[in-house]
Amino acid sequence: MGTNNTITILTAYLFAPDVWGTVSDWAMVAVTTVTAVLLIITLKSQKEVQKKQNELFKIERLRFTESIKPVLKYKASTDKLIPSEKGKKILTVEVTNEMNSMALKISRILSQSEQTNQIFIPMGLSDKRDHLTKGDNPLLFHFLIDTKSFVSGWVTFAMNYQDIAGTKYKQGVIFICDEHGIEINPYLPEIITEII
Repeated sequence: MGTNNTITILTAYLFAPDVWGTVSDWAMVAVTTVTAVLLIITLKSQKEVQKKQNELFKIERLRFTESIKPVLKYKASTDKLIPSEKGKKILTVEVTNEMNSMALKISRILSQSEQTNQIFIPMGLSDKRDHLTKGDNPLLFHFLIDTKSFVSGWVTFAMNYQDIAGTKYKQGVIFICDEHGIEINPYLPEIITEII
């Protein structure tokens, strides 16, 4: 019994509750530590999941953007209209939308030299359109070309349009009309970002 009393006194002296706390205090510290470790593990896991979800969101956003993006196709001919002047041709350009998604606010940008070659048939007809969908009548542009001049056989312009989400696009096109036929070279559409 003497030994037990000595251990009790020694324990009470070495581990006094007012200094070291009680068993319940130590249990609370242990539970809090385990909880903190588990919270850190959970937060790291959530961070990884969030990163993967962000990557999936980027993929889905790109997929959606591509699904509503209009795709303009170009055809050209010189046999639809015959000019009265000799040595000249009228290049007729047809623009259609090949996708089911609508192209909105369509307009064409011409350089100053191309503006002098453009003719409107019928006169006064606007070359802008509010929308163009698959199956609509094509946009028609006409350019007077001097067949004797090499430079006159080149027609360049850009189309501006937007999709239903409001994303604006610009697509340049080069037409080369010579004795071998008509070559059409559309650029890939660029997304236009406006600086405000």
